[in-house]
Amino acid sequence: MATTLKPDLEARIAELARRLGYAGPNAVEQVLKLALDDLEAKTPQRRKLTPEEVHAMLAPIVESGKRWRQENPYDDANPPSRVWQEELYDERGLPK
Repeated sequence: MATTLKPDLEARIAELARRLGYAGPNAVEQVLKLALDDLEAKTPQRRKLTPEEVHAMLAPIVESGKRWRQENPYDDANPPSRVWQEELYDERGLPK
C-alpha cells in the first residue's frame, strides 16, 4: 500500500527513528516494526471460545428470554404476527 506522508509526519518519524538508533532507507520500517512488536507483546493473547464456553455465556440471556415469554405468552387474541405488526408498523401501515 503506497501512501504519501505529510512533511511534518515524516519529520516526526525520522526523529523517532534517530532517537531509537535506526538509520538508513528502511529506518521507518524498522521503527514501525518495533512499535507493532511492542504492541503485540503488550496485548493479551485471545483464544477462540469453545462451544461450551459460548453456551455458558449465553445461557443466562436465553433463560431470561424464556422466562419473559412464559410471563408474556401469545394467545389467540394476541398472535405473534399481530404483535410484530404493531411493533413494526403504525396505524396507517407505514414503518415506525
